[in-house]
Amino acid sequence: MPDIKDILRNEDFGSIVGDLCVDTRENRNPREYMEEYDGDRTRRKESVGYREPKKIAVYSETEKEVDPDTGEEKPRRLEDKTVEVAQIVTNLPKKIVRTSVAFLFGGEMTITAEDPNNGFTEFKNIYKRKLKMQSVLKEFARKVLSETKAAIVFYPVTRDDGKSQLKVKILSTPKDSNVECEFYPHFDEDDDMDGFLYKYNAEVNGRTCECVKIYTKDTIYSGVMDGIWLVKKTKNLFGKIPVVYAEVDCPDWDDVANLMDKKEMRLSRLSDTNDYFSEPILKTYGLANLPSKETVGKELNFGMEVDPDTGTSYHGDADYLAWQQSCESVTLELNQLDDAIHSGASSPDLSMNKLMGLGNLSGTSRRFMLIDAEIKASEQMEIFGPAVQRTVSIVQAGMANITHTKYASQLNDNYIEVEFGSILPQDLAEELKNLETASQFNSKETIIK
Repeated sequence: MPDIKDILRNEDFGSIVGDLCVDTRENRNPREYMEEYDGDRTRRKESVGYREPKKIAVYSETEKEVDPDTGEEKPRRLEDKTVEVAQIVTNLPKKIVRTSVAFLFGGEMTITAEDPNNGFTEFKNIYKRKLKMQSVLKEFARKVLSETKAAIVFYPVTRDDGKSQLKVKILSTPKDSNVECEFYPHFDEDDDMDGFLYKYNAEVNGRTCECVKIYTKDTIYSGVMDGIWLVKKTKNLFGKIPVVYAEVDCPDWDDVANLMDKKEMRLSRLSDTNDYFSEPILKTYGLANLPSKETVGKELNFGMEVDPDTGTSYHGDADYLAWQQSCESVTLELNQLDDAIHSGASSPDLSMNKLMGLGNLSGTSRRFMLIDAEIKASEQMEIFGPAVQRTVSIVQAGMANITHTKYASQLNDNYIEVEFGSILPQDLAEELKNLETASQFNSKETIIK
């Protein structure tokens, strides 16, 4: 990529915007991913959303016509009837993403520093309470894993009392397709982000105009298209690009998308079959006196007849015609699909039926059962770990240079780290037993600490 400084030297701001509006992934469509996450099933031709309605031939019960080929009289064919088919959509994409986010950022957030000074205390208050960064990071990860990219933007606002405070917002694909929100990072030769573009629509002088913000380390360019580009430059008070950007190659459920399609298609066909065959049909033989559907305590009465030739008496009969077809193969297929989906997505099956059969397992046993999900979370932390540390760095810079300048020296010279614990429940009895064992070769002070 050309250097961001070379791009910004262009006097045509429209050309600058065009040069920076380049996605880092080809053929990426975040809107399609978001819609599939929300339940749409038209991203692949094999998806259940492409099940077409059935056409059923309908024949008249009273009118006849002559078959031109055989000359036989037959019921006249009427207009075909359209019957809608089932389209069963599961929440597998949401479940997979929800589980991944929980293993990433669902545990307790711990903030530590090399020097726990007053500046660090104020940082914890801002990061944890004011900005609520754990919730922000959860939403950020959810957007990235479902739409393949998202960004966190920090910015200062001035309160009524004249003091500045930090705010944060997340950039992602808007639900409304008519709302514009595009954002693109720019990286230098060392793969460090040296520019970031955010394009959106806003009301300007009573009209909806295209707006652009371009962030660099030193300057923020704000452009408004009002017939021509009106551009304003402001100093970037953070001293660094106040944006955290993350992306992945594909949605979190993409590895098992074909299995998901197959399961939803099988469930849909099974639903159609059950709708057709599940209600029993009454078969009658000979004479029958059927009660009306409003009759309570129904009784069938069959009249007795006598064969005049043999003198043998006989009567009608009735029984129910029920579907006796075995569904063992369908059940086996669905169970295997469930196992393959959860295994392929490294997402544990935490359904109530599975959890009820586990019994009282120790904490270590639980962790081993969910080790696949923790392996996946550690792998995803290769993407989100640097993003978390960048949020720390930006908040430090914002406080030191804008909102809490009196702590500037304490914040700039301090290394602050944010970590997230495991979401798995702790086994207190097991921990106490381990401490009791450890007391045999540790002092009481160490055990208490």
